[in-house]
Amino acid sequence: MTIRTTTRETAQGPARTQEGAVGSTGSSEVSIGLVLLAGVYLILSPWVIEFTGTFGMAATNMISGIVLALFAAGCARSVGLRTVAWVIPVLGVWVIASPWVISRGRGLVPLDYPGMPELNTATWLSNVIAGVIVLVAGIALALSARRRPTHR
Repeated sequence: MTIRTTTRETAQGPARTQEGAVGSTGSSEVSIGLVLLAGVYLILSPWVIEFTGTFGMAATNMISGIVLALFAAGCARSVGLRTVAWVIPVLGVWVIASPWVISRGRGLVPLDYPGMPELNTATWLSNVIAGVIVLVAGIALALSARRRPTHR
């Protein structure tokens, strides 16, 4: 006795699997949303916090924010991109450490002029809070992507 499956039955099988996968990603959606909001905040933070005289911090926050927002949009759009979600917590660590690296580091090409103002509390506190949010949300997103195999 042979069992035949129709085209309609086989087409409905993966659709149910994809709907189940999408419906169970509530924590992933929250993590993606938090990363997106933190990225947008980092883009706007030079004007919100008023980074006066610290071009390096403003540039770092804007670049980090753009990258985070693009990663969040990509992860929301494509489940396959979530396999590289481990980059998001690394960026979170950079956002936390960047105020001290940029303000104290003198590197090959200094981004700030001599006599620049000291790092103020609003700048580093803003970056630490945004970085912790990105770090925690990124870890949650990376762990959820690791637990759930991607269906293609």
